Amino acid sequence: MMVDKSVRELLDAISSKAPTPGGGSVAALAGAISCSLAAMVCNLTIGKKKYADVEEEMKELLEKMRQRRQEFLNLVEEDAKAFDDVMKAYKEGGDEQEALKKAAKVPYETASNCFAIMDDIFTIAKKGNKNSITDAGVAGYMAHAGFNSALLNVKINLKYIEDENFKKEMEENMEKMMKEMDEKFEKIKEVVEEYL
Repeated sequence: MMVDKSVRELLDAISSKAPTPGGGSVAALAGAISCSLAAMVCNLTIGKKKYADVEEEMKELLEKMRQRRQEFLNLVEEDAKAFDDVMKAYKEGGDEQEALKKAAKVPYETASNCFAIMDDIFTIAKKGNKNSITDAGVAGYMAHAGFNSALLNVKINLKYIEDENFKKEMEENMEKMMKEMDEKFEKIKEVVEEYL
């Protein structure tokens, strides 16, 4: 499992001649890092008298971040496998179109997950321990980066997919998410920068 490697080993694997792990896996890793930072802010809020009124909410958000992080870690692995399956289909004469669809769906899921955590990160930045507000901010930046990075990987696979209905649906969904994602990101930045 890639995610069980040390940071150095994972970076070495990413920088090697092998095509995987590549950008899609890195996008998912950015999502996992975002969740970890958001969880840290929750942990630094829970148990503090000053934040007693939001303690239960922070506990719930902490559990959500833990679950989401595991989903992102699974996507680190799934993205690499999906690309390997595309290469295998081309080499061995498999169903290239189905492999390409899977290779588009995995980073799309990564992007969707990054999108899904933005409201929670906003809440953590707004209500969490102000000594760690910049960590919540970085969580927002990482989720935003993971989102946009994942969409690049969706787009490159869509380029080679012949199913126009599949492509149209994915492109429309991405366009809608991109607009809303930028709005969510701006809200997080505003909360953080207001405090600094």
